[in-house]
This record gives sequence, structure tokens and C-alpha cells, in this order.
Amino acid sequence: MKQIARILAILVFAGAAIAGGIWLYQTRSAAQTTTAAQSDTYTQVVAVQQGDLSASLSVVGALEAVQQATLAFDRLSGTTELLSLDVTAGNTVEAGQVLAIIDSAPLQQALDQARSALQEAEATLTDLQTLPTALAQAQADLAVADAQLRLEQAEADYTDMQASPDLSDEQAAVQTAQDNLALAQLQETLAEHDSLAQTERNLLYSIEWRQRRIADLQALQAQGQANLEQVAEITDQQEALAEDQADLARTQAQRQLSLQAASAQVATAQVELANERQALAEAQASISALDLAKAQVNVQAARVALQTAQEARVDLDTGADATELAAAEADVDKKRLAVVEAEADLANATLIAPFRGTALETHASAGDRISASSSIVTIANLDELQVVASVDETTIRQIAAGQQAQITFDAYPGQTFTGQVLLAPLQGTLQGGVMVYEVPVSLVGAENLSLLVGMTANVAISVGQTQNALLVPSMAVQTVGGLAQVLVPNASDPASPVAVPVEVGLSDGIYTEIVRGLNAGDQVVIQLSSSANANQFGLGGIGAMGGIMTGGAPGGAPPAGGAPPER
Repeated sequence: MKQIARILAILVFAGAAIAGGIWLYQTRSAAQTTTAAQSDTYTQVVAVQQGDLSASLSVVGALEAVQQATLAFDRLSGTTELLSLDVTAGNTVEAGQVLAIIDSAPLQQALDQARSALQEAEATLTDLQTLPTALAQAQADLAVADAQLRLEQAEADYTDMQASPDLSDEQAAVQTAQDNLALAQLQETLAEHDSLAQTERNLLYSIEWRQRRIADLQALQAQGQANLEQVAEITDQQEALAEDQADLARTQAQRQLSLQAASAQVATAQVELANERQALAEAQASISALDLAKAQVNVQAARVALQTAQEARVDLDTGADATELAAAEADVDKKRLAVVEAEADLANATLIAPFRGTALETHASAGDRISASSSIVTIANLDELQVVASVDETTIRQIAAGQQAQITFDAYPGQTFTGQVLLAPLQGTLQGGVMVYEVPVSLVGAENLSLLVGMTANVAISVGQTQNALLVPSMAVQTVGGLAQVLVPNASDPASPVAVPVEVGLSDGIYTEIVRGLNAGDQVVIQLSSSANANQFGLGGIGAMGGIMTGGAPGGAPPAGGAPPER
């Protein structure tokens, strides 16, 4: 494409030189001509004229769709098989249409696991955030009272032992009975929250999941969309559901039996404690020094137990530890994000058309192994096309959004369409050592043509125009020290024209606008070298003109190339 642009530039450049020579040749008879003293230089004097001037930039571009996308399963981890591809090149697709599918079973399983983990984390957080119930507070108060009672009993036993017969065995039996009762009460409490409760919750979740899975598979079967594996899975899931329901019934029965057994153990321990206390009261054995020491230890142990119970009661009112609570909240956030990611991965198992368009190309086939980087299909909305023109770094500064453009296609010679520059890009790409900028240009009037994406387009962008301006041939303008100037005739010495500084404006390569420094009717001098290549026009050499601009000029001169000079 760049080579075509350069060839066009050379052709336009040559046309500019020819047109400039013709114009000067036509005006020679009306202008004052003098010959310089030097044998290799010719001087041409021309008048400043007024007229309109327009300039355009001719570039080459390619036809593109405004909406175009190459679709892929971009969230895929690893590789998988492309189960189906329901579109071929040339098909029209609607927004939301299913284009391709991959196996979603592993993704559904990952989502179920993520949701289960989230439920567990939320349950843990709820337990930490839940305020203590009246029952829990009453139980804590009871534990404190029981510990206080035990301390008082231990202290009384110690006092009595100092003045009573040896009652160590009986006291030990009482203590054991008290411990057994406390243990039975603790086991009764734990029975309400044992592993059977967790099993029951897990079975309830499994039953709910299998019921939902069976319903989904039966819906697919009813719609005639279920494959053999899915039909067989209905029976497997129903059998598994029945097993889970039976396990749930057994678990609930076992839990009820466990609660009843724990209550029975508490009643038995209470009877045993009553009996041992009665035996202690009846015992009249002598007390040894060892028994007295044991009683003293029991007092100390009872004091520690009371302090522990009191601290537990304070913790119940204070609530969960801030660090533990923050960790639980962070865990819930992490698990919730994992669910969102798993849901997105599952949704990505189906490739959906993001807009209405035409499939330009498919890049894979059903049965292929694909990854996240595998392109599947390219679609484009052919109802809205634009031309993307390539403009190099030497002329991109002349481009601005809103500039009008004339567009032709090699595939449709003789037809010209209009457009408008949509954007002046700030970033280009390096191509063959030259920075090239992709300029989007709208396309109007080609709706009824059978245009194809990628067709070559020739674009002439209007970069400027002026009306009733003072114009001089561009060859008359010289740049010295970065400033523009022209030569004007010297009445006292015709062989030595005088340099006059001017401010220049727009240029089309043949004519240049004079903004300041000359007036209409003034004359300027063009000095041409006889060694230049323009001798065929009967003139001196024509200086090189940069750019590939075209534009109108006074007197109906043909368009030519040239970039506007620096102001």
C-alpha cells in the first residue's frame, strides 16, 4: 500500500512540474522579461494575482467495517475441545446468537465447588457475627454459678477435713460424680452441634443440587437437545438423589438418638452425684495429711475453674475477636470473588455474537483443540463501512477531524464518493522505517455497491482552501534563514532584484498564498537555472516541490502536488 502511495506521489509531483511550466509559458507574453547578466540564469517577472486556492492530500487506504471483532474463548484455562461451531464464512449472525460451544461440565463443577466453599465461609462469618442468644448467656451464667458452687464446696470440704475423719474416698467419689455430670451436660450440648449436623447440611445441599440437575437434564430431554450421556445421567442422578435422601433420613434419626442418649447420661450422672454425696455425708473415716493436701488442691482447682467460667462469660458479651472476624470477612470476599470468576468462566463456554453482522472468516472447526489465544470467528457489520487511510509522518500534521474527502475504488472506476475524516490519530506504527498513521474516513454514497472489507480505496482529503487570496507562483517564494521572501524588480538596477519578506499561507505546490508583504498588481521575480530539467518548457529550472497535494488555481491551471510552507 505504501508503494502505491509513493507511485501516486511521484505522478502528482511530475504533474505539478508540468502544470507550473505551462502556466509560466502562457503568461510570458504578458509579463516583462529580462535576461540576467549570467549566461546560466533566466529571470521571469510575473504579477501578483487574486484567486481561490484549495489543497488536498491524496493517500491510499483500505475498506474496513466500523464494527468488527475476532472472537475467542478468552477466559479458557489450558486447552479444550471445540464441541460445535454453528457459523460459516458469509453467514449473517444476530446479536446474542450462539456461535460456538465448548464442554461446560468441568466449569459447572468448578462453580458448584466455589459456591459450596462460599456457603461454608459465610456460615463461619455468621457464627462470629451473631450476638449471643439468651440460652447461651444463661448457660454461661450457669457455668459460673456451678464453678462458684464447686469452689464453695471445695473450701467447705477442706475446712471439714481439717476437723473431721478421713473422707478422701468419699470426697473423690463426689468429685468424680460432679465431673461426670458436667461431662454429661457438655456432651448433651455438643450433641446438638455434632458432625451429624454438618452431614445433614451437606446432604441437604447435595439433594438440592441433584434435584436442580435432574430438572435441567429433563428440560433438555423434553426439548430434544439431550445427548445420550445426558439421558443416562438423569437415571444416575435420580439414583444418587434417592441414596442422599435415605442417608438424610438415617442421619436425622441417628442425631435424634444421640440427643436422647446424651439426656439419659445427664440423668444418670445426677443420680450418681446424689448417691455419692449421701455416701460422703455418712463416711466417718479419719483424714490423713495427704488427703488434706488433696483437698487443698481441689480448692485451688475450683478457683481456676471459676475464673475460667467468668472469663468465658465476659468473652460472650464482648463478641468475636477483631482479627478473627476480619479474617473471616476476607475469606468470604475471596470465596465470593471465586464464585464470580467461576460464573464468568461458565458463561464463556458459549461464544455469543456481540452485534449483528456477517461472518468474514472462521479460524477453527468443531473437534479442534483450542486455548484462550485461539481465534474462532471474525464477524463484521457490513452495513457501516469506513476507509482507513495510511498517512505518513511528513503529512499527518495536515490532517484534522472533520476534513472533507473524495473517495474512489479501483474496483469501481469512474465513481467518486464523499467522506469525512473521523479522527486525527496521535499514535502511529513503524512500517518500513517510516511512521504511518491510520486515519479513519467515513464513506457516504456507496450503500448500493457490493463492497468487500479490504478493498483498496484512493482518498483525497481536503486540507485547506482560501478565497480571493493574493497568489504568486510557489517558485517565486524563497526561504532564507527560516523566513519566507520574494524578489521584486529593482527599477534602478533590473539585474539585481530586491528581496522583500512576506508571510505565506496555503499552498498547493504551484501557487502560494501571500498573507502579508505584497499587494494585488505587484510584480515578483522568478529566477530559474538553465541547468534544470524544465528547459523543455522554454523556462529555467523548476525547484523541487514537496508533498502530494492538489488544488485549483487562477486561470484554470490543473491540480498539482505540494505541501503548504511553514508559517
